[in-house]
Amino acid sequence: MKVKKINFNDIQANVYIYENVVNQLFLIVIPEINWSLEVESTLNEDDMKEELVIHLFTLLDESTATHFADDIVKWILEN
Repeated sequence: MKVKKINFNDIQANVYIYENVVNQLFLIVIPEINWSLEVESTLNEDDMKEELVIHLFTLLDESTATHFADDIVKWILEN
């Protein structure tokens, strides 16, 4: 599991990224905003970002959702 920190509105939040290799998915959780999502690990980078933005946009403005999605995908792809 990866644990990263993300900042928004002067708040620092933890982002938890768990990879389930057997089911080929990532579980992404941001407890500070009561948000979680399962994303298929078979998606390409652009599709993964789009999926994250769509779901984050329900709680955040578009700019913040896009910023979060970019950071999360970057963290998922790093070794």
